[in-house]
Amino acid sequence: MIMENLEGTVVMVHPGLTTDPVNMQGHMGTITHLVGEGRLAYVRFKDNVIGLYNTDALLMLIPPDMVVDKLRGDIELFEMDAAEVVDIFEMYQLHATGIPEVQREALDWAMTHDRISKVIVFTVDERIGFIVDRPDQQQKPGRGL
Repeated sequence: MIMENLEGTVVMVHPGLTTDPVNMQGHMGTITHLVGEGRLAYVRFKDNVIGLYNTDALLMLIPPDMVVDKLRGDIELFEMDAAEVVDIFEMYQLHATGIPEVQREALDWAMTHDRISKVIVFTVDERIGFIVDRPDQQQKPGRGL
C-alpha cells in the first residue's frame, strides 16, 4: 500500500547526483513503480525516458497535510519572511490540482528558492521511512542528500 501511494508522484532527480543512469539530474519525472522495498524507483520523464533511481536521489514536496506543522517549526529556524510563506501556500495550491504538469511547476518553484526548499522538499526515501516508521505522520522530515 505504501508503495502504491507513491506511484504517480512528481519528483525531481537531485541536481547534485553524480551518477545518473539516464542523465536527468535536475529534471522532473513521475514515479511509475517502486522496487526493492522502496529503495529503488522507476521514474518516467517527459520524453518517455525511464530511469531507475535510488529513492534518496529523488526529491518531492512534503505532503500537503504536513505543511502547516512544518512551517510552525521551521519558519524561525530558516528566517522565512511572510512572502515566502505565501509562496509556499501558492505552491501547494498548484500541487493540489493533481495535474502532473502543474505539480512539476510547484516543485520546480520550490527548488528555485533555497530557504523554501529546505522546509518543504525531502527525498522519496525519507517519505517511505516516514510512512513506515510513523504511520501517524507526526515526525517532521527535512530535505535529504
